[in-house]
Amino acid sequence: MPKQKKTSNPMISLNTVVVVFVSFVIGFGLGAKVMQTQTKSAEKMTEPSPTPVTEYTLEEIAKHNTKADCWQAIDGTVYDFTSYIASDEHPGGGAMIKDCGTDASENFANKPPHSEYARSLLPDYEIGKLK
Repeated sequence: MPKQKKTSNPMISLNTVVVVFVSFVIGFGLGAKVMQTQTKSAEKMTEPSPTPVTEYTLEEIAKHNTKADCWQAIDGTVYDFTSYIASDEHPGGGAMIKDCGTDASENFANKPPHSEYARSLLPDYEIGKLK
């Protein structure tokens, strides 16, 4: 009698496929949930904390009263204009040097009145707030 070829039971194969598929779906779903949780945890850890604002008194600002070290307070904000003065970009030349180490709010507003462009440069030099 000739040897019969063994055939596999199609139900076993189908059951195996179903079990593997269900396991994959469940595993994938759990893995995605774990990844989502880890991502949220990582985002919380990397959120920047607010930078504390440094406050300066007029006495502290007064110590920075030269062309080589020039701080000024304008409208409650403190600026370090040392690099700006060194760049010789100020249209009034060295006129702003007389305000180094002071609250220059009045002069900035009126002598001469400064443009919106001049005001737009201020954040580049901000170092803190007036206490």
